[in-house]
Amino acid sequence: MTDEGLKQEIKDISESLDKLSDSDSLNKQQRRQSYILSLKKAALLNIKEAREKGDNIEEYRSIAQYGMLASYGDKHPLLLFLARSKFGIGL
Repeated sequence: MTDEGLKQEIKDISESLDKLSDSDSLNKQQRRQSYILSLKKAALLNIKEAREKGDNIEEYRSIAQYGMLASYGDKHPLLLFLARSKFGIGL
């Protein structure tokens, strides 16, 4: 992902979070979606920070976290939890 793509993705996720936070009451699915979006945003910010520092190991770790969130977070939260616990990756 390029730096421009990274910035755009952070912006898109922030806008989605703002739309969800504008709602007065969130149902269970919306709360879960908000939580997953928050985790995705945190992973993207970690990627950005690691790139600025030149820390390749942290960047790759954050990319793996974001990949897991993008692949499993929305559809299979239980699989995301199991993958995180098996690989020892904390988000």
